[in-house]
Amino acid sequence: MTGCAVSPDRAEIPQFRQGAATANQQTAQAFAEINAFLRQQQIERAIAQPTLSENEFLTVLGDEDVAKWSRAFAVIDAYAAALEKLLDPQRRSDAQQELVKLSEVLGALDGTQLPAGVASGFATLGGLLLQIKVERDAMEAIRIANPGIQETFATMMEAIGADQNSGVRSVVWNTWQTLLAKLSVDFLRAPNEDSKRTVVQQFVSTMDQRDAKDAALVTLRRSLGLLASAHSELAAGRNDGAQGLIELLQREYTNYRSQAETIRKQREATTNATQGAAQ
Repeated sequence: MTGCAVSPDRAEIPQFRQGAATANQQTAQAFAEINAFLRQQQIERAIAQPTLSENEFLTVLGDEDVAKWSRAFAVIDAYAAALEKLLDPQRRSDAQQELVKLSEVLGALDGTQLPAGVASGFATLGGLLLQIKVERDAMEAIRIANPGIQETFATMMEAIGADQNSGVRSVVWNTWQTLLAKLSVDFLRAPNEDSKRTVVQQFVSTMDQRDAKDAALVTLRRSLGLLASAHSELAAGRNDGAQGLIELLQREYTNYRSQAETIRKQREATTNATQGAAQ
């Protein structure tokens, strides 16, 4: 699209806001599924142990971790909600007050209240929000805030991890590796071929789940990148481009949910087969 940038209409900001809500749902679901799958694997392994210890059960992503990500997305939602009001002449004064409050909230947050490494991006956004507190034009507000939004999403993507050696991906991957290492020990200790076969089945199932959960985090990271790009499109007045990116994000999430359901059914089938063989 060429020519002068045009201000987004009232349909565009809600789409960006819905995209952020989808990414939030995707984050919560991915974290919950990671914990659930790991817990199930830990239970299956513990059953075969001579003694029971709480050291066998680890929660890789605790409630506080989930709360930090939810808090980050709540800030983005509040920003998008203020933009919606800027598009409505009768609600602009409310939007300006909310931008000031949001900037104050961001100023009060520290690194312990947000995902690791994300605080700097939100600090930048908070400073820019103060610059647009008296702004009455949504297009200009988006332009001013865009650098802060880009840094915010960039730090969130970094927190998820660019590879299996960084961010949340590293924490989750290493936890799976620890579980695989324990299964390797179980294999060596297995007294007969049937016992070894059971451990091998668990090992292969664990590898598949590890790879699937890492892929889920990769998809989440990509969704954050799509949100950042969509905001840049809005800032440049390219509403069609922003809409296309949000639609792509929604398709990514739909595909993720479909794949997660397939993996769940496969895991249940493997578990049932293993239990049937043991009986």
